Amino acid sequence: MGKKKSVVLIVLSTIVLAALVFISVASFPLGTPYYFQPLLGLIDLSTDLGGGYYTVYYPEGVISEKEYDALVADYEARLETPDTSDNVADPADEYTRHGGVYLSADITASDGSVTERFAAEFDTAYRILQERFEQKNLSGHAVKLQDDYTVRVEVPATAEDASTLFDTFAYSGELRFTDEHFETLMDGNARYVKSAEAVQMTEDTYGVAINFTAEGQARFYEVTTELAAAASSDSTGSDEHNHTMFYLCIGEDRLLYAEVSEAMNQPTVYISGSFNEVESAETVAVLINSALADEDVFSIELNAPYVYSLAPTMGENAGLWVAIAFGVLSLAMIVWSLVRYKGMGLAHVYGFLTFALVYILCISLIGGVALNIGGVLAILFAGAMMCGFDWFAFKNIRDEFATGKTLTSAIKSGYKKSLSLTLDAHIVLFLASLILYFASFGAAHAAALILMLGVVISAACTLGVTRFFLYIWLSQAKRKIAFCNFKREEAEEDE
Repeated sequence: MGKKKSVVLIVLSTIVLAALVFISVASFPLGTPYYFQPLLGLIDLSTDLGGGYYTVYYPEGVISEKEYDALVADYEARLETPDTSDNVADPADEYTRHGGVYLSADITASDGSVTERFAAEFDTAYRILQERFEQKNLSGHAVKLQDDYTVRVEVPATAEDASTLFDTFAYSGELRFTDEHFETLMDGNARYVKSAEAVQMTEDTYGVAINFTAEGQARFYEVTTELAAAASSDSTGSDEHNHTMFYLCIGEDRLLYAEVSEAMNQPTVYISGSFNEVESAETVAVLINSALADEDVFSIELNAPYVYSLAPTMGENAGLWVAIAFGVLSLAMIVWSLVRYKGMGLAHVYGFLTFALVYILCISLIGGVALNIGGVLAILFAGAMMCGFDWFAFKNIRDEFATGKTLTSAIKSGYKKSLSLTLDAHIVLFLASLILYFASFGAAHAAALILMLGVVISAACTLGVTRFFLYIWLSQAKRKIAFCNFKREEAEEDE
């Protein structure tokens, strides 16, 4: 490679890397009131590093201590009013204390335990809540029992409103297509609906795709034929009675709606929910999928009256300390590489910066990637892997040079000797992370995805990027052997 060409490549590479470093860490105004947010600031953090929100679901018949105290206060106030004192029920007669909650007499048996019906309904509701949040794949979420008959749920902070998420996942009842009066037009169970998934409708909005079975497609065609006929028979042309509308509901809660102007006979129907974030559309799709099987339907009403902020479980400034630790480790690695390998170390530094910046781009811009402590360990492992195999190649180059080969020949032989082990290790780790990705949920799922990305980027940088930078820096060196921190008794320098 010619010196002029190598100079151009070095300058361009340095400018690109410097620009990526700048947009990764810097925030600056774009004109009031807009600010550019650095890429590191776009990374979603799991509850262990970034905190989030939590709520407690109370099933029908179970109230909190706060709500019970309010009933007692209201009861005592009414006793002081002669006109209402005879019609006031004592909360102590209506509720029984159970841990930190109170159970209604409607759901308790004579021995003080809950009725079998309530226990069965609550168990189903608890199981479905777990499945809904697992399918949502929120890194670091937790769904656990509290006081035996309430459910505490913790989620990381995301673009989606936490209160809306909690309320939506509390919906109960059967999935069905209805008219404006909630009259069922068509069941929404697995007999008719295969699945649902979030889809992009326009540049800025998202919706949900409903995939029908063959029987469901035929039944939906009949329903939309009737709706279209009813609309055409409206001589006024008015949409006052919404004859052309159908709604997708769970119980009495409407999820989606669409206008019908003609009969629809297709295996998939796309319904625009006008969601501004894909996460909101995914929530509705998860909810639909969770209600397809009859055994997954529960009728008990769940109430999440309060949403609370959740501090990071690893500490208030856990994310900052993680960033500082990575910065210190990276700086130490850079210094050691330059001292130990000089010019080869410089090529490694450029390769590592490429690795780190591409990694940041992927984690910050790919939707659904949330960084948790498992992801931090995955990043650390992938970074160590990239450094280790670069240094392994440098060792082989040094060994080959020590046998008397020219520097150019030593570099080729050294990389050739490193190729097999480097490829094998990256392929094995990629397959392992791929299996973990598809076999896990939540925190492990996110960590597996982050590790998978790191393995791919490490392979590309180790096998290609670092070697590329080594060649262009060597093209500039006057004393190439000394540039690589090699020594040879002969006075000659390798060309």
